[in-house]
Amino acid sequence: MKILVTGAAGFIGMHACQRLLVRGDEVVGFDNLNDYYDPALKDARLSRLMGKDGFNFLRGDVADTAGLIALFERERFDG
Repeated sequence: MKILVTGAAGFIGMHACQRLLVRGDEVVGFDNLNDYYDPALKDARLSRLMGKDGFNFLRGDVADTAGLIALFERERFDG
């Protein structure tokens, strides 16, 4: 399955991505990497995912309607 995970650089999002990858899913991680808390934590979490087979990261904001429409026009997600 191809799964979109929003907030992929957050604590829960990163762990969800890891579990989905172990399960064999293709994962598209999506995050705006804002500075709500230390961006170094987000970078460290993403570094644990980058380079793993089946993982792709896209930087974007779920509040960007046009960006989300473009994403869903390019990609077909199962979940």
